[in-house]
Amino acid sequence: MCGILGMLAPYNIAQDLYTGLYGLQHRGKESAGIVTYDGINCWHHADMGEIAMVFRGDILKNMPGPVGIAHNRYSTTGESEPRNIQPIRDLWHGQEFWVAHNGNIVNSDDLRKWCQGRGAILETTSDTGVMAKIISLTGASSFEEAVITAFPRFRGAFSMVILYMGRIIALRDTFGFRPLSLGQKDGAYFVASETGVFSHLRAKLLREVEPGEVILLGPMGPITLKKFSSPEKKFCIFEYIYFLRPDAKVFGRRARTVRERMGELLFLEHPAQGDFVLGIPDSGEDAGRGFANISRIPNGRKVILRTHLTSRTFIEPIQELRERGVELKFVFFEENILGKNIIIIDDSLVRGTTLKKFIARLRDAGAARIDVRISSPPYRFPCHYGIDTDKIASELSAARYQGNIEEIKKWIGADSLGYLSIENATKAIIEIPGETLGPSDFCTACFTGNYPIPG
Repeated sequence: MCGILGMLAPYNIAQDLYTGLYGLQHRGKESAGIVTYDGINCWHHADMGEIAMVFRGDILKNMPGPVGIAHNRYSTTGESEPRNIQPIRDLWHGQEFWVAHNGNIVNSDDLRKWCQGRGAILETTSDTGVMAKIISLTGASSFEEAVITAFPRFRGAFSMVILYMGRIIALRDTFGFRPLSLGQKDGAYFVASETGVFSHLRAKLLREVEPGEVILLGPMGPITLKKFSSPEKKFCIFEYIYFLRPDAKVFGRRARTVRERMGELLFLEHPAQGDFVLGIPDSGEDAGRGFANISRIPNGRKVILRTHLTSRTFIEPIQELRERGVELKFVFFEENILGKNIIIIDDSLVRGTTLKKFIARLRDAGAARIDVRISSPPYRFPCHYGIDTDKIASELSAARYQGNIEEIKKWIGADSLGYLSIENATKAIIEIPGETLGPSDFCTACFTGNYPIPG
């Protein structure tokens, strides 16, 4: 999972790209990069780490240009190392171009072999590097045509922004797995993974890039170069459950509103009674609020302090920090926990190690009973489309126990455990006003094992 951003404006944009990356930091923090173009030269800076570490000092002041792209990385295909930092550079007819990608293509190995068979040297191990190389080897009358010609060769999830000689091309796979939206302010145009970026930049949302659409971002705004047939949507439901920042909008629906509705339906499906509801910060708070509101059980947010010493445990790049996540992220107020019956709400249970430690801490603080409710279905199958659960398939708690909820409950140390059903997870999205949607418009492969594109 990554954050991508492109911008074209009548002024130097490095500062705005940096600001936009802040709005996407939750999507990846292993590395970050920005490249701008001043009409003659490209100015590039990237490094491992979060953006505040990468862009220190006067770096941004030395990156002129009114057009550019940026990227935050959370690695899926390809190791987390300097050669895989995005944006990635390649050449088309001797002219450099840069690519930033969110998602994961499932045929990268085959495409890599095809490139190598033509003598190409790939300097990265990521699927993004393979995609860039495919474009570089594609013959066409223009760069835009080369991108359009290469598009059908990519199988899987890809929302991309490409910088080429002062132009930005944005594209989204025909299933629309990952979000990508267009924004505008004062003669400047943006394309970003999430709409929350536009709030930071004081820009307004224009629309989403449609599945299968290839767009040229120019001084007069976005122009559709090509619209590939998109017979069905398969938007990743886990975006709504976990990845999207609460203020993000997709299909006209705000993530926070959807998550609150998931919490309400979770109570109706798996009611529980206790002294208070505790939505685990930050990603479980919205569903917790919905659960508390409909159940009329008090919200117990005051019993813990979220320290913000570390961010999202699921995407933490260092294993030691993941393992110490509960200790670093939370302070528990024992006097508010002793003897209480607590209902924990979390957005998902992937590995389960964080929740297991969280429950242990509540037990140590004197909790009398702990009922756990998860505002998504059991996560049983690895994702091939941009979440690195391929790498941890053996660690998925629901897979390890073959979906046996009683066994999962015992392992995490809860008194009871209930998951939101797939039917209610999609219902929570569909019934919120916005673009017309149906249950089949979402990829739920991580819950069902039904993959839209074979891995």
